[in-house]
Amino acid sequence: MKLRPLRRRLTALASAVATAAALLIAAPPGPGAAAANACANPVLASNLDGWGSLDGGWVTRDPVGDLPGVNWAFDTGGRSFYMPQLSVTAGQTWTFSARDRVVHGSGTARIVVEWYNSRGRYLSEQRGPITTLPTFAESGDPWTPVAVTATVPSGATSAHVLQEGDFGTATGTGFKATQCDYRLGAAPPPSDLAAVRHGWGTSVPSQSDEFDGSSVDLSKWGLFGADPGETTGCSPGHNNHGQRCASQTTQGGGHLSVTGTAGGKTGGLYSRMRAFKYGRVEVRERAMPLADNGGRSYHAVPLLWPENDDDWTNAEIDFAERDVNSPQVELFVHHDGTQNSCSFQVDSTQFHNYAVDWQPNSVKWYVDGDLICTINASIGYFNSTNGGAQLDMFPPTGTLMRPARQDVDWIRMYANAYTQYR
Repeated sequence: MKLRPLRRRLTALASAVATAAALLIAAPPGPGAAAANACANPVLASNLDGWGSLDGGWVTRDPVGDLPGVNWAFDTGGRSFYMPQLSVTAGQTWTFSARDRVVHGSGTARIVVEWYNSRGRYLSEQRGPITTLPTFAESGDPWTPVAVTATVPSGATSAHVLQEGDFGTATGTGFKATQCDYRLGAAPPPSDLAAVRHGWGTSVPSQSDEFDGSSVDLSKWGLFGADPGETTGCSPGHNNHGQRCASQTTQGGGHLSVTGTAGGKTGGLYSRMRAFKYGRVEVRERAMPLADNGGRSYHAVPLLWPENDDDWTNAEIDFAERDVNSPQVELFVHHDGTQNSCSFQVDSTQFHNYAVDWQPNSVKWYVDGDLICTINASIGYFNSTNGGAQLDMFPPTGTLMRPARQDVDWIRMYANAYTQYR
């Protein structure tokens, strides 16, 4: 196997650091106590002790400025490295994790745990799932959690925790890691909220809505088809197709809902909140057909819309655009009279969390907490949000439509380092 030379190297390493390895023994927590991190030198606070290359790549200890609680990271030009070892007991279940990033490229990473006995003999290994490391952007990418949960086999007394990267034929990459974390027990599943997983902090209440009331908050939203502050009326639909009527947008049961009829009557809402430039927005949303009458599909989209409607070709961000019941959702970033896009396969008839992080030179798109893509584009306009409740009729008036409903559970806005308000 590919790792056998690495095992021999690690066996020699284990003999050389036997005394230091004793410092890595972690006593199991007492009754009722929370499991402690048993990884020695987890954030490389003073040195590289316990971290090193497995394939001869250069190694450095690099400063970190975008991961809370972390000031240093391990960096190697190679594609495999070791993290601090751990003394273990047969039958224990451990979760081993770290935060990774690849610089000047993209690829995948995984954690591999090799089990050794008290004589330093290799017994077996546990290979973790492959995790995608997104394409590097100069504006900075999230540190991606990479983890494996494994049970110590009979006879094992030591865990050698390794990482493997696969960056294809790319050269000049830097494979970085920090915040190693070894815990007794299985790890809870990662949050499916981008805000939680990537540490966005607290949402801005005046720019967010949980939609928990019995009616739409007209101080924050205007209804398509109605004047500001009003709840009745209709207006032409998207591209003058069908109608947008205030009656089609309702709130109740913890959701905001927009319903489209077979005859082309639909709705939606627009923001009356303070316009902002740059920031993060996350929405939990779904859109589903209500009948199968052979009609055409409505078009659903959560989006950021410019304060000045005429600027949409330079300042619109559509972050889950699709026909209702399509297996594919798309991000569209409109800028400089053009657009860039990327797509993702997901069952959008079920609730999912869609998010964007809008910065001066990029827009990052997340689905259920995972970074899907980064589009490098500059948008310098102030934007408002439509709250993920825009259900549009694309075919001409008179076309039979398939009845549908779009539901929004909540929408939350978070400031980033660049956020400005009008």
